[in-house]
Amino acid sequence: MLRKMKMHHVFLPVIVLLLLIGTCYMLWPHSFANLQPECDSITLYRIDTAEDGISFTATKETYLADSAEFGQVMDTLSRYTCHRSFRTLAGANNMEGNHAGYWIHVYLDHGDDRVDFICGGTGEISIDGLVWRVGYWGDRASLSMMAELAAVLGK
Repeated sequence: MLRKMKMHHVFLPVIVLLLLIGTCYMLWPHSFANLQPECDSITLYRIDTAEDGISFTATKETYLADSAEFGQVMDTLSRYTCHRSFRTLAGANNMEGNHAGYWIHVYLDHGDDRVDFICGGTGEISIDGLVWRVGYWGDRASLSMMAELAAVLGK
């Protein structure tokens, strides 16, 4: 009886600790601005899909580090975070749906090194082809970030 009680006292704290570590691993916030810390140019690409689902309009701009728009984009990216989801762990590379009616592609360049992400406002974001989550509750954070980035493009 004593041995069973001791094992119970050991396993329960270990299980709680593992759950806590797993939760922190999954929900730990990662800033978009830290994806490419020494970024020297940013390319924003907005794709508006038409109601027919076939045609689209694209707007693309590249901003160098000394431009005001570059500062605006970096400021926006520094205020938003992403975190892992079960789809990240599963290696998902496709996002389902689009809540914004347009897509925003962001390319953060440092010389020949590029980090890119794509957002459609569903709360998911594809970073270098792997799906992560933006914010913690629904799609509000991703829609807000997309609106701010689209404003830089003047759309």
